[in-house]
Amino acid sequence: MRKTNYFLLFLLLFMAFFQGCEKTDDGTYTAPITLYERIGGTWSITGLNQVDEVAKATNLTPVEMTLSSRFNFRTFKIALNVDSASFQPTTYAVTGTAPELFATSGYWQLDEPYYHADQSTSNILLYSDEARTQLTDKLTVIAIPIAETGSKAALELSLTRYDNGSPFVSYVYKLKRAN
Repeated sequence: MRKTNYFLLFLLLFMAFFQGCEKTDDGTYTAPITLYERIGGTWSITGLNQVDEVAKATNLTPVEMTLSSRFNFRTFKIALNVDSASFQPTTYAVTGTAPELFATSGYWQLDEPYYHADQSTSNILLYSDEARTQLTDKLTVIAIPIAETGSKAALELSLTRYDNGSPFVSYVYKLKRAN
């Protein structure tokens, strides 16, 4: 009985040794999908709300006002351009006759190219120079599109204005892919 157990143990180890030599071919390396692939492209506005952050903090009304039907915001489009080969951000451009709430052209990048591990929101950083040293604004990404059509295809951005470090107004953009 003891010899049989040793033989079975030897046979098991022998098989495990040769099993480890098998190489699994599961295709070539593919880089992970970045948020640039989801956010890059041209977006047109479906809604814009102005949020009074002071009223929100002090429980006063009204807190929100819809601006999308006023001041020609319906013509607002933003192109977040990415290099098609490397999916790295390049330039951005805002078109339309809406009032300028942030610079209409420049360079952009995300603060992180992937979802944040701590589940905090991502930010689109807008720069005036190609070296990305002159930050002009920061757009907070509220919702990232997870589908090409339907309600899950929306991109939501927030632009917050501060006075002495305290937020006083935010603009929440609801966007869809432009045709």
